[in-house]
Amino acid sequence: MYNKENNPQMKIVKILGGLGNQMFQYALYLSLQESFPKERVALDLSCFHGYHLHNGFELERIFSLTAQKASTAAIMRIAYYYPNYLLWRIGKRLLPRRKTMCLESSTFRYDESVLTREGNRYFDGYWQDERYFVSCREKVLKAFTFPAFKRTENLSLLKNLDKNSVAIHVRRGDYIGNQLYQGICDLDYYRAAIDKMCTYVTPSMFCIFSNDIAWCQTHLQPYLKAPVIYVTWNTGTESYRDMQLMSCCAHNIIANSSFSWWGAWLNQNSEKVVIAPKRWLNMDNCQFPLPASWVKI
Repeated sequence: MYNKENNPQMKIVKILGGLGNQMFQYALYLSLQESFPKERVALDLSCFHGYHLHNGFELERIFSLTAQKASTAAIMRIAYYYPNYLLWRIGKRLLPRRKTMCLESSTFRYDESVLTREGNRYFDGYWQDERYFVSCREKVLKAFTFPAFKRTENLSLLKNLDKNSVAIHVRRGDYIGNQLYQGICDLDYYRAAIDKMCTYVTPSMFCIFSNDIAWCQTHLQPYLKAPVIYVTWNTGTESYRDMQLMSCCAHNIIANSSFSWWGAWLNQNSEKVVIAPKRWLNMDNCQFPLPASWVKI
């Protein structure tokens, strides 16, 4: 028999994807904690089993976060438990949606009811909209506090960043050939973004972050009229240091990437200029609103 005292109302947020996506999901987790202080809020990490993209679940390792993990029984009570990534991929296509499951819209439309739905709920999505967590902004900023730099190259660059330093993030690699992402942040976008940035500030230096530095050196260099630093040394499990450095630059030119979105959002310069693509995905009716103060081109 169901016992409410032994089975308190729960909110469970599924975590999956690269670091940027994990941060959006965790930010929702924090926001739900504030919206429902009398309910348990937990994370479902089960889909990371057999998930070989990116660096796995990174939040605890990078930010030393402590989060409630949902038990198998708790997940099964309000959703479906998948012991690995492959079964989740299959199950989400075949199994019917349960009433307690809150699935993000396929067009990523903001759903204001997410933060007001009472009772047991399971949240499956990326939730890439700051409106889901803007009410607990300070809590999110505190959670995503990076550990201090140790590597000499990072410390040296950090020391040289001034009020006119500009971070440029170029994501290629896994985006090339992906119909959902490719062609949005092309050379024309970066040329326009650099020109636009120069109408706001006179860049003292450009810091280039990319998984295709050779492309940047060939195609972007002619348009950069200030010293350029190509950040190449933060790789593997230390790749998050690129996001940290982006947040330390005074201004940001970002890609259609959650990784560079967070690099810009975590930038605490009150006078920062953020240039972003107004189109985020090659998808009809896709709604991906960016912070109001960011410049969209």
